Amino acid sequence: MEILRLIVALLVGLAGTVAAQDAAAPRSVEIRFVPPGGEGTVSLGVFDNSGKLVRAICDEWTFNRFRIGINGLAVSWDGSDSSGQPVAAGTYDAGGFVVGDVKVEGEAVHFNDWIEGHDSPQIVTVAAAQLMSDGDVLLAARLAGATGALVRYSPESEARWRTVVSAPRPEPAKNAQLCVSDTAAFVLLDGVLRAANLADGSEIKLPSAFENTRAIGARGSRLAVLDDKALHFYALPLVAPKGSADNPPPGLVSVALLDNGCVAASGDGQLWLWQDKWSRIDLPGGLKVRQVSPGRGQTFWALEENSEGISSVAQYSPEEGNLARWTPAPGEGKISWMAASAGKDYFVAAIASPGVQRTVAIRRKEGGGWEYVFDKKITACANFGWSAGKLEPSSGELPAELPVQLDGNPLDPDAPGELTLRAFANETGTGLSAADGLPLVRVSDGPGFSRVMMVAGSEPNSVRFFQSNGACVEEYVISNLGAITPFDAGEIEMTATGEASPPPAEEPEEGAPAPPPAATP
Repeated sequence: MEILRLIVALLVGLAGTVAAQDAAAPRSVEIRFVPPGGEGTVSLGVFDNSGKLVRAICDEWTFNRFRIGINGLAVSWDGSDSSGQPVAAGTYDAGGFVVGDVKVEGEAVHFNDWIEGHDSPQIVTVAAAQLMSDGDVLLAARLAGATGALVRYSPESEARWRTVVSAPRPEPAKNAQLCVSDTAAFVLLDGVLRAANLADGSEIKLPSAFENTRAIGARGSRLAVLDDKALHFYALPLVAPKGSADNPPPGLVSVALLDNGCVAASGDGQLWLWQDKWSRIDLPGGLKVRQVSPGRGQTFWALEENSEGISSVAQYSPEEGNLARWTPAPGEGKISWMAASAGKDYFVAAIASPGVQRTVAIRRKEGGGWEYVFDKKITACANFGWSAGKLEPSSGELPAELPVQLDGNPLDPDAPGELTLRAFANETGTGLSAADGLPLVRVSDGPGFSRVMMVAGSEPNSVRFFQSNGACVEEYVISNLGAITPFDAGEIEMTATGEASPPPAEEPEEGAPAPPPAATP
């Protein structure tokens, strides 16, 4: 009896295994269709009896990705929906579109003057900057895609950009300082000091003593680091200690090295000079200094604020006092940071106003006055939209659907002559889809685009397509949309185990390439 029970249990187990294998067997379905026209890409989907897209089988496939047979092209569907779950038994329709000579052309970049071409970094904000000896500007910037970077900008060169170093950074820095020596960049972000080689971006190991850093400054081959106890001096590139200025005035927030000594600004707006000892520099009545930066020789530059809250950038000499002053025009905003060149009368500054960060680089003319080297604006546009017939950086209107007239299907006179297109953005990129969600025309690949819209173009069957990654709004013109041709790929009667009446097998067309393995998108 014991042996009999074991045999029965074994048979039941085997039966259960077979049943499980049958239940897990793939429900592969062959979808065949004749493409209308001989060129283009194919988007094909499976739809339930209410017209809802169940699965996008092909997303802009070229013809050579399909198996080629006597009766057209073929592809397999594994019987699952877009989430990978088996579909219920029932009737499904297969169909899609051949997208012919539709053109996608880049038109413009809006709301970010830093983005001058395809090679420009996608700057969202500039946290700090430094002028280099050759006139280039080093920016500590936040880029689209939650990335922090040091990027070098050459305003008077054809090769504008070079990224020194970049790294993921989920949150923007609350407090950033940047300084440059002849060979290195030093970045103080939220109290953490790091250094990078300007030539190749490699990290420079700093002494472990760099803790509780409050401010930094560099000039040529010298570095100054302020902590709670002293202002320490180092010789570069070895970061060798070269003395310190002990007992600094309380509350220092910014330091700048001179040819001889240094200057510093405190949080209460006072200005200090160190040359063997600390002494205060008297300022004109009501002025407070928020930041200092090195200038030519013994001169330095200061970000000032007067008693009325108006900010300026001024050049000083410890012996001669004020040499020059630049103030934004009324209503332009308040200067949030500045940096100057140690070799030229030249500075860069950020001017903030609601929704706009403006970065200017300005030189003193030899005969007096100022000239702009560049003037760049970033306008917040994460919530861009359409208002009163034009693009706006912030608007509640986001048109995303438009009807277009189709040229027609020469193989099917009953095919629809109109198609509603929808702008989409997902983890795969951006583009145009049918209203049911079947992707048709790709604009950009990859994630990161949070907002899209489209409006009618100036030509028939064209649209203006807009997308944003947080740094700017890109505009494209998509034309010749009538060259999208619908086709019907037949009805599928799906049972619990597969297609009720699968099409007969067919041999490949003579001379056709060997069929690839069945596609399971």
